[in-house]
Amino acid sequence: MGAWNTGILDNDAAMDLYGFFENLYNQQHLDIETVKKETVSEFGLLDKNGNPVFGSDYWLAYAQICWECKALDQETIAIVQKILDEKDRIKSSWAELADERIQEIEALLTKIQHPAKRKKTIRKTYRVDVPFKIGDCILVKTETGLYSVVVLLDIDKTNTDPNIWGYFIGTTRIYQEARPTMKEVMESHFLVVNYAKNPEGKPAGWVNKPTVWINGNFVGTVKNEKQKQEKEAELAEYEIIGNLQLMSKPELPKSYGVFYLDESYQLESQTHWERENPDSKDLSYPVKKYIG
Repeated sequence: MGAWNTGILDNDAAMDLYGFFENLYNQQHLDIETVKKETVSEFGLLDKNGNPVFGSDYWLAYAQICWECKALDQETIAIVQKILDEKDRIKSSWAELADERIQEIEALLTKIQHPAKRKKTIRKTYRVDVPFKIGDCILVKTETGLYSVVVLLDIDKTNTDPNIWGYFIGTTRIYQEARPTMKEVMESHFLVVNYAKNPEGKPAGWVNKPTVWINGNFVGTVKNEKQKQEKEAELAEYEIIGNLQLMSKPELPKSYGVFYLDESYQLESQTHWERENPDSKDLSYPVKKYIG
């Protein structure tokens, strides 16, 4: 269940729904009824006939935030009442914490009988304009002074907050003094790291788990206009030298990190390893394989 306490929002499911609703609410251009409908649809709160699907964590969180936004309807209040009436189900799910959970639901039901005194404040959002599109070949002047080229393979837009969208960047084997051309990009390969030691001689585990170097990047939290402008300025420093018409892509990772395109450490470590171990060079992922 992913619960850390008995409160209405003290579990993963509740916070997932609450966060989804809140993100839509903060976008401002959506009216509250649209926000409600999209949330109900996203979390499957109603079946195809419009009848409630009783995932109590979702419904209780939904009631909580609707109340905060002064958008609570009588149907939702009735569902909270029904959840509370099914005490045997609560006891089965919450065991020794059932009494505390029941008290939390009772408190919620009492509270939502009356409108909130204040409407939930809309938090202004600052969406960073990421200047890259799928297939873009991005030139990186690395910390070592050499050039590398990375390719935007895909964008995951499932999150309602664009600053959390995942930009999957594949690093090519290009790592050189001369400015790369698009011909060199198309003739290159995506980097596979498989070195057993880094240039300083410290052990590395990649030899046991060769990995094509693709990373998920996202913008992250942006609290004000200044931070927005700073992040956009950072991204604008990169040059797009061309675009590939991608027909397919390698398998993408499931992890994300804040935008960082300088992969000189991996390029330097792999290049050094291959210099001493020529047979380790892995050319399994030619760029041409993925373009039309």
